[in-house]
Amino acid sequence: MFRRITERGVKLMVILGVLSTFLAFLCTILCSKAFYELLIKWRSERKLTKLKKQIDDIHYSFEELIYFVSLPNQNPDICNVNIDKFHAKPVYRSFIFPVNEGLMVSVNHHKENINIAFMALDSFRIPFLEKLHHQYKLNEKEYEDMRSYVLIHPRTRKSFIEEVYRQIRRDDRILLLDDPVDWI
Repeated sequence: MFRRITERGVKLMVILGVLSTFLAFLCTILCSKAFYELLIKWRSERKLTKLKKQIDDIHYSFEELIYFVSLPNQNPDICNVNIDKFHAKPVYRSFIFPVNEGLMVSVNHHKENINIAFMALDSFRIPFLEKLHHQYKLNEKEYEDMRSYVLIHPRTRKSFIEEVYRQIRRDDRILLLDDPVDWI
C-alpha cells in the first residue's frame, strides 16, 4: 500500500514538474519582448540619469529611413489615410531572446497592413550617443541598449510616424519653377 502511494506521488510530481516547466517556457516566450523592453528602459534611464540627460534631450536623424513606397505617394490607399492609421512597431530578430532590429512604420487600411518605411537599428544615428561612445564614456552594450531604447520610445515612434506621413504627403510641385529658365 505504501509503495502504491509513493508511485502515485512520483507520477504526480513528474506531471507537475512537466507542467511547471511548460508554463515557465510559455511565460518566457510570451513575456520576453516586454522583459527586454523593460530591461533596456531601466538600463538606459539609469545611464541617462548619470549623464544628467533626459530622453527628450536626445536628437536623432531620419536620414537612413528606408521607404518601401515612392515619395511623394499618389496611391489613395496610402496618401489619403489619416495619420492615426499609421503605426510604428519594433521589429525583433528572435522570439525567445529578442534583439531589436529596427522600427517598422506601416499603415492599416481596410484591415490590410501596408509597410511604408523601416529604420534599421544599425543605421539609426544619435549624435549625442555616438559622441559618448567615441569618447569611451559608453561601452558597446550601453550604446546598443540606449539606441534601442530611443528607437522604441513612444515619443520616437510618434516622430517617425509624423516624418513618414509628411514625406508621403509632401508636395514636390513647389520645386518646379513658374517661369522657364533660358540656359544659354
